[in-house]
Amino acid sequence: MDLVITQDCYEEIVHQNMSDFELSQEEAIKETIEQLKSQGVDLSNIITDMATNNEDLSPELQEALISLKCLVQKHAEPSYITGQLDIIQAECKKGLQYQVYAGKLDTYPLLMEILQNYESDNVVINSCFTTLIKLMDKQPDLLDDVGIQMIIKYLDKSGNQDIMSLVLKWTKVCCIMHEQNRQSIFNAEILGRLKTRLNEANANLLRDILAVLRALVLDDDVRVDFGKAHEHARVIASDTLCAIMRLLEKFKTEELFVMDLLLTISTLLVRTEFCKKVEDAGGLPLVKYAMEQFPANEKIIRYSLKVLKALAGNDECKAHIIQFGFSLTIVECLERNNKNASTATFALACIAALTLRCPENSKAFYDHGAPNAIVDVMKLHRDNEAVQKHSSWAIRNMVSRSRYQNEKFLSLGVEEILKANLKTFPKSEYDTKAALRDLGCDVNFKEEWTGKGGKITTQNNKAK
Repeated sequence: MDLVITQDCYEEIVHQNMSDFELSQEEAIKETIEQLKSQGVDLSNIITDMATNNEDLSPELQEALISLKCLVQKHAEPSYITGQLDIIQAECKKGLQYQVYAGKLDTYPLLMEILQNYESDNVVINSCFTTLIKLMDKQPDLLDDVGIQMIIKYLDKSGNQDIMSLVLKWTKVCCIMHEQNRQSIFNAEILGRLKTRLNEANANLLRDILAVLRALVLDDDVRVDFGKAHEHARVIASDTLCAIMRLLEKFKTEELFVMDLLLTISTLLVRTEFCKKVEDAGGLPLVKYAMEQFPANEKIIRYSLKVLKALAGNDECKAHIIQFGFSLTIVECLERNNKNASTATFALACIAALTLRCPENSKAFYDHGAPNAIVDVMKLHRDNEAVQKHSSWAIRNMVSRSRYQNEKFLSLGVEEILKANLKTFPKSEYDTKAALRDLGCDVNFKEEWTGKGGKITTQNNKAK
C-alpha cells in the first residue's frame, strides 16, 4: 500500500528543501516530488503547485470573501450574497489549486453560516450549495460535523427539488475518496431519508439518490487500510434493493435511468442472498430486456454484464441465468463489441464466472460459439493485459471440466497466443499457465514454496 502525506506536510518539505539546499521554489518542488515518489508516497491527493501559497493567486477570491463576510454579518439582501457567491464559484472552477486556496481562506465555515442564517431564502441556499460543490470537489476534507448536520437538516426540510438535488450532489462529493466522511454521513442515518425519497422522487432526483447510495459503498480512500464499504452495501441492499428493482421495472424503457439502476444494483450485490432477491424480483428478464433494448449503449451493456457476473455468485442464480438463454446473449454481445476492450473484458469476466465449476453452463457457451468469440477478441487485443487475462480465465473455466472443448480452442490457435502472453504479461503468468495446463499443453509451473522434508520430531516423541 502506498504511503500518504497531508498537503501541509508536503508544503513543509518543499520549504525545508528551499531553506536547506538554497533551491528556488520550482527546483524545490521538483526535488520534493522525486524524493517522495522514490519513497512510495502517493501524491494523487496533493496539490504540488505551490502557487496555492501565493497571496496574489486570486485577488478576486480574496475580495469576494471579505465582502461576503461583511454582508453576512449585516444580514444583507440575498442578491448581494448570491453575487459574491457567483464570484467564488467562478474562481473555484479555475482549478483545484483555487479550490484549495479558497479552503485556506475559511470559505467553508462562512458557507455554513450562510446556510444557517438564510435558510428561508431558496435562491441563496441554492447558490450556497452550488458553491460548496465547486469548493469541495476533490477536497472533501473540509467537511465537519456542522456540514453533516446541514446535509441531514436540508434532506429533512426541503420541499424544493432543485435544492434537494444540490444537497445530494454535495453529499456525493463529500463521500468520494474520503472513508471517514462516508462513515460519518452513514452513521447520521442518511439511509432512512434516502429510502423515503427513493419511493417518491421524480426521475431526475432519483439519479442523484442512486449516486449517493453508490458513493456510500466506495472503497477509494488510500489513507485507510480497511473501510466499511461491504457493511454499508449490506445494509443499503437489505433496505433498498427491492425498491430499486421496482424502479427498474418502472423505468425500463428510459435509457439514462436503466443505466444508473443497473450500476447501483451491481454495486449492492455483495452477498448471495441479495442475488436471490434480485432474481425473485424479476431481475433476469429485466436485465435481458435492457441488453436487447439498448444494444448500442456500451454502459448499459457493461453494467448488465456486471449484474450477471455478480448474480453468478449464487449457484442457483448461475444455473437460471443460462436456462434463461443468456449464454447466447453474452456471446453475441462479445462478438458485437469485440473491438471495445472494456466491454469485451466485462463479457469475458461474465463467461468465466458463469462457467466456473459448471460443465452444463460451459456446454451452453460452447454450443453458442464462445471459443471463436473468445479467441477473436484475444487476437484483436494482443497488447491488452486485461483482455488476455480474462480470456485465460474464461478458457480455463470452460475446459477444466469439459476437456472435449480443448480441440476446438487449440484449432483456433489459442496455444500460440497464450504462450506469447507468458513473455508479454509476466504479472499474469499464473493465469496464462492455468489455461495452458487445462488445455493439455506443456507448461512448467514454478514451485512457490518447498519444505525441507524429513520427520517432524516433537518433545513428546522424544519422550516416547
